Amino acid sequence: MQEVQIKAPKHEFTLLCDDIRQEVGGKTSLMGLYDHHIVVPQVPFTLPKVCFYTRFSRMDGQFKFGFSIVSPTGDRKDVIRDSDVQIPDGAKEGTFNVIAAPFEVSGEGVYEVIIALTKGADRFEYVYKFAISDASRLQAEYEKAMAEGAQAGN
Repeated sequence: MQEVQIKAPKHEFTLLCDDIRQEVGGKTSLMGLYDHHIVVPQVPFTLPKVCFYTRFSRMDGQFKFGFSIVSPTGDRKDVIRDSDVQIPDGAKEGTFNVIAAPFEVSGEGVYEVIIALTKGADRFEYVYKFAISDASRLQAEYEKAMAEGAQAGN
């Protein structure tokens, strides 16, 4: 008996944004794209929502989909746990829109998104990272550097 090995789905990309909208005609609009970095007014802070647009290739059939976010302190929040996903025959790719609402920012640093796809006994995990910074801290550091620069120039 020959063992069949499943080829792992390929994580093509994840985009981080403020909103994902399904438009008339089947188009998807992404609003407020971030470049892997969000600056909030202060920490702690609550964002109304944070959205993730993720695409995979080499997919077919039935999968379980999981999506978790891990804070810089290691706290893990499961946004989606083992949701059934059916990729249509011949499609070979899947796009997942995940909305974390509200999104609690407990601290500055690098947040990790763990995306899990399970097919039968095979489980595949993918990690996407993004950073969050405190604008009030950044502003204070800037003002301090400017003041030190002005004193050095005297």
